[in-house]
Formats: sequence, C-alpha cells, structure tokens
Amino acid sequence: MSVSQTELETLKTKVIEAFDNITYPKGFITEHKCEECFGVRKAFLNRDWKQITPKILQENYDKLPLFSPEAFHCFLPAYLVYSLENFAADDVCAFVVYGLMIRKDAEQESTEFQKRRFENFTRMELGIVSEFIDLAIQCGEYDIFIKNLERGKKMLEDNFEAKLKF
Repeated sequence: MSVSQTELETLKTKVIEAFDNITYPKGFITEHKCEECFGVRKAFLNRDWKQITPKILQENYDKLPLFSPEAFHCFLPAYLVYSLENFAADDVCAFVVYGLMIRKDAEQESTEFQKRRFENFTRMELGIVSEFIDLAIQCGEYDIFIKNLERGKKMLEDNFEAKLKF
C-alpha cells in the first residue's frame, strides 16, 4: 500500500493546528550532561518548534530519544511536519518512525519510556501521533517494523484512553 499526498497534507495540517500554541520548553531540553546532549541543547536553544529549520532536523535526525519529556512535546511537531513533507524519504522520517516503535524484546522498558515521553501530550496530540503511525504502517517502507509500530500505537491508545477518563 502507499500513502497519498492528500493524506500526508491533511495530517500535516492537523499537526500544525494542534501544536500551534506549543512553545519553547520551560525546563531542560535534555536530561543528560554528555557532549551529545550539549550539542542538542545548543541546536534547539531558545527556539520553538516552528523555528526549527530542516537543516537543524537533518543534523539532529537521531536525537529525539535524548529530549526531556517536555522538550519532546515541544519539538516533535517539527519532526512530524518535516517527516510528512519528506515521507519515508530520509533519515529524519525514519528515525521518527523508529522512535515511535516498541520492540517486543524491550517492551516493558520501552513502554515506560514512551509513557513518560508522551505525558505532556493532549488527547488530540496523541491521536495525531497515532495517525502518523498508521501512515507509517500503511506506506510499506516500514513493513519489517509493523509489529513494533502496532505496539507503539497500542501504548498511545492506552494512554489516550487514560486521558479520556479525566
């Protein structure tokens, strides 16, 4: 199966609208004090997600796991928009997809990590991430990761259900 340009554009519009009011994180961008995290802090310092350029994303394509939960919430929209504009075409999109998977061999640890990462997301934002996962499953480029993506989506839906109860 493939993903249509209309589906990509529709989800991109949803991302932009849903995350429009998200600004620069008030807390730490990363939680570690290593050289790699210092580079991430430097690249994203004093920027909100709308100010993140394609060049910054390309240079930091694999850095999503380093973000604090608050920074992940603030900067994931930039990664999603870029990924939807370059769907399944480069490393940024691939690493966003990988970052939303939960592997069976590390399911409990990955689930806890993902729950913490998504703790600041609203119900609508979680739904948008879930739609992104659906497109990744549908596109065929990530066929070997379908089960891992489905586990990631289930974790989001479980979190989504918990937010519905409030």
